[in-house]
Amino acid sequence: MVQEVEDKTTTNTPIITQIYAEFENFKTLNIATFQDLRQSIDDDLVFSDLVTIYLNSAENLLAEIRLAFINQDASKFSLASHSLKSTSASIGADKLSQICKYFEKTAKTGNIAISSQMLELLTYEYDEVIDAIKASVIEFMTE
Repeated sequence: MVQEVEDKTTTNTPIITQIYAEFENFKTLNIATFQDLRQSIDDDLVFSDLVTIYLNSAENLLAEIRLAFINQDASKFSLASHSLKSTSASIGADKLSQICKYFEKTAKTGNIAISSQMLELLTYEYDEVIDAIKASVIEFMTE
């Protein structure tokens, strides 16, 4: 899973995202999914509330994942990863969803066989999702 890479400090991409290349083909925010969800709700206020709920629940789930990792509680790790995977996929956070899918699969073995670097990747990607959502919402407001 982890591959050797050269340090590319001249790019804006952190080295951690370069190490875990299996996630690079997934979008941080799939705009089509995000826009489809917005259109299916057909009420920007309700959509905004949904996005806020997602972000708040994602924060809580990230905290649960971190705590379960520290405590090596595979059951809680798997459950929190599954929840974040599903909600992230529904909003279009494809890369975050795939990272959580990997976490969930790993934890189902009864072991949490990931590195702390993977947790850093999860946190980094969540921050990227927040930025992408903010940019998309601003773009929607100018329509």
